[in-house]
Amino acid sequence: MFSEYEAALQTSSAPTLDEIAAAAGAADLFLFRRIDADHFAHIGGAGRGTGWAGIVEIGVPEEPLVAEALRTNTIERRHQPEPWHVFGPYFGTAVAIVPVDADIFAVFGSRDESLLRLSDAELRELAAVASESTFEVAPAKRLADELEVVNAVRDLLRTPGGTFDETLQNVVDQAAASLSCELGVLFVPGTQRVASFDPAGLLADQAATVASTLSAVAGRESLPTCIQDAATNDLPSPFSAADGVVSYYLLGIDEPVAAVLLLAHTSAAPRGFTKLCQSLGERLIEAAGPMLLTALTRDGLRDDLERAAGEARHDALTGLANRLAWTEALAAVAADGHPVSVIQFDCRGLKQANDTYGHHVGDRLLRTIGDIALSCVRDGDLVARVGGDEFAILLTDTDETVAASIVARIEQAVATEPPVETIPLAIAIGSATTRDGDAAAAHRDADARMLARKSSLQATDPTPVGTGSPGRV
Repeated sequence: MFSEYEAALQTSSAPTLDEIAAAAGAADLFLFRRIDADHFAHIGGAGRGTGWAGIVEIGVPEEPLVAEALRTNTIERRHQPEPWHVFGPYFGTAVAIVPVDADIFAVFGSRDESLLRLSDAELRELAAVASESTFEVAPAKRLADELEVVNAVRDLLRTPGGTFDETLQNVVDQAAASLSCELGVLFVPGTQRVASFDPAGLLADQAATVASTLSAVAGRESLPTCIQDAATNDLPSPFSAADGVVSYYLLGIDEPVAAVLLLAHTSAAPRGFTKLCQSLGERLIEAAGPMLLTALTRDGLRDDLERAAGEARHDALTGLANRLAWTEALAAVAADGHPVSVIQFDCRGLKQANDTYGHHVGDRLLRTIGDIALSCVRDGDLVARVGGDEFAILLTDTDETVAASIVARIEQAVATEPPVETIPLAIAIGSATTRDGDAAAAHRDADARMLARKSSLQATDPTPVGTGSPGRV
């Protein structure tokens, strides 16, 4: 290590920042320059200090270790077994904070105690050499950072439009990926909807707790809020430091759809949020608002269309399917060799009920017949009112034997149903089965058998229903 130190200082050309960091035994090097009385900006470095140049600013009052080093003009060293919050977004294990002059200081970070072996004089000399080769963030670096923001927003906006829930998920996935977070949650207080990015499963089976916690957080915090060390401003479980959260960033959407976005780094990869990360989060959440409104509007239109489609296929009087729904169901039957049966029946005596008691009694008669049919079939069977007094049932995967048992069940239920006013319930019924997928032909056959049954009943008992005759089937 000391040979690397000597080589870095004795080279004929100026050493690179990577060489200076290696000479110190450091994985990371950060150089900070004062921008006002209490704030310093990171202008360059090595390791993590390379990518963070120009996107990290720290306030000295919020960074006790930095404040102490600058106040006393001494090198502050610290080593802990587990990563700890050093400054801003940086978490390290072994660090040395080295003042160069009143306006510049360096931070060396390593994964072990190697850099602690250098003397204070050696660290100061390396920090001074580093500061001499770093003057400002390169324009190309600033442009690359700006493009990263633009590209993240572009990628979000290019996401295919989906449902509101799908859009929520896309937003939190994109935000968490763009900010390299291990955990992300997007919460909509108005609907209690939650979408999460949680590859480690930290929030498994905690949907109710997540919603409750974020409801409370949204009410108490001024957003956006960026906390670089979660232990200093802990959130309730399941987002507390005890749950593994080391830093978090809270952002809010006020309109057009109120929502709260929580992005967090965990102990799996401890770090905080750079200025670039914070800018990314704000730009993404700005873009998300209109996207969520569009998705919500799309959901509303889809619901309206589905409701209209349902109403167009719904018989308002009986609550059954109507003729349109029936015709579509017949056309959808597959020619796969499975038996399909159709039952056709009519409500006898409807005209007499209407003429004798009024249409309200006739309507009751139709509703009663419809309810009986529904009670006699299986889940998934389609019962429709296909005409004024005519009903039909479509039975998929049903052969003649099963169809006959359902016919018998309906006949028995009709025979035992009390009269409506003085009108006894009566039906004529027929059924047919097909195995070639031609359900329309089966319907015609069932209709013909129903008519034959009706003629038979009229021949044996011509007395009109509703004039005192016994109930007939």
